[in-house]
Amino acid sequence: MYSYSASQWLLFFFIYCFFGWIWESCYVSIKKGKWVNRGFLRGPILPIYGSGAIIVLLATLPVRDNLILTFILGMIAATLLEYFTGEAMEALFHVRYWDYSNQPFNLNGHICLTSSIAWGFFSILMVRMLHLPIDRLVTAIPEELSQILAYILTAGIAIDAATSFREAMDLKDMLKHMAEHN
Repeated sequence: MYSYSASQWLLFFFIYCFFGWIWESCYVSIKKGKWVNRGFLRGPILPIYGSGAIIVLLATLPVRDNLILTFILGMIAATLLEYFTGEAMEALFHVRYWDYSNQPFNLNGHICLTSSIAWGFFSILMVRMLHLPIDRLVTAIPEELSQILAYILTAGIAIDAATSFREAMDLKDMLKHMAEHN
């Protein structure tokens, strides 16, 4: 069975946040034809990908040898995270960071069938291929160093999140003020 320390789980989270940022920023930049820094935070991380990776790992590592269960459990876990994150971000900031409204079989534009299916395949890819070298890398780090790295990265992200949250709330207030004047 997979047994990781809290600091190792945090390092996994940060690594997958960074990989998610690379993936999404490159994907959107190619579609737009110019560089787009995706995400809510200023730093090169997308916490939804780190959160998704951790949730998918927790849901699928016990069944990683069963492709069908890995697909289904990964798809469900990632889709639930995407839906509730989309709802929360829209409720808090009145902004949609993604919108699947034009896709068939979508729910409130926050999730859709094609993305859910993609999350299932990404779950298999992550659990069967990507996580193996990341597991070896993270578990090779001495626990004391792992704890220090996790602490430093957590502090940095907390500062970034607090600053980004404040800026988003300021933008929300400014937009509300402008709407009232119009």
